[in-house]
Amino acid sequence: MDRMLLSALVLWFVVLSFLGIGSVVKTPEAPSDARAAAYFPHDRHMEVVDGCNRCHHRFVDGVNVLEEDELDGGEAMRCRTCHTDANAIDGREAFHRQCIQCHRALEKEGNVSGPRTCGTCHPKTVSGDLDALIIQR
Repeated sequence: MDRMLLSALVLWFVVLSFLGIGSVVKTPEAPSDARAAAYFPHDRHMEVVDGCNRCHHRFVDGVNVLEEDELDGGEAMRCRTCHTDANAIDGREAFHRQCIQCHRALEKEGNVSGPRTCGTCHPKTVSGDLDALIIQR
């Protein structure tokens, strides 16, 4: 009797597994376009960009009114403080607009430019530059 019950239970689990009923729910996989965090060498940008307001901004009536002394290195100066998923321009779109457009403009002017492709901003490994920021997605 015990063998029969055990055989029935094993058969039941095999059938359920084959049908996918009662299977363990997997966590959703990352979207196919998911990339690693962006690598941003802030010090290198400070050397070549004229003024902090070229990247950092707080617009009022279409004018950047941010004063450079407001950039104290705290959370208020981080892009994602304002560019959240709830904002009209979320962090991902803000980075892509700001960075890629600036790099394209520099290249068009004949200047040395930064990356404009996914894999160069989102590398699988980053350099040993300890002053670089790693911008999470």
